Amino acid sequence: MCPPRVYFLPLGKERVLNMDDSGSVRSKDRLKKYVQNEVTKLFTSVLDYAEVAVDGKERYSNLRSKILKVSNDAIREIKKEIDTRYTVDYIPPAEDIIVVKQLKR
Repeated sequence: MCPPRVYFLPLGKERVLNMDDSGSVRSKDRLKKYVQNEVTKLFTSVLDYAEVAVDGKERYSNLRSKILKVSNDAIREIKKEIDTRYTVDYIPPAEDIIVVKQLKR
């Protein structure tokens, strides 16, 4: 079992959590999925801009393959870095506030 960890949160409140190995693995997987989604959104936008900016289908195709290769390599490197050098513990938000407004008819 891992020792308790102390997290310093905003407003000067601290939280002590006992995190077992499976929780840490789930937290790492969650972080890796989040990073992958964000990087994928980024290079999808870059490809959209490149398609407009680059003349010629062949030139765009070459640029697209290079962007995809570099982006996928970056995702793999980030995941490897998280696995080998980081201990990750996901701390869910304390509460969610849902505001419902009713429209006047």
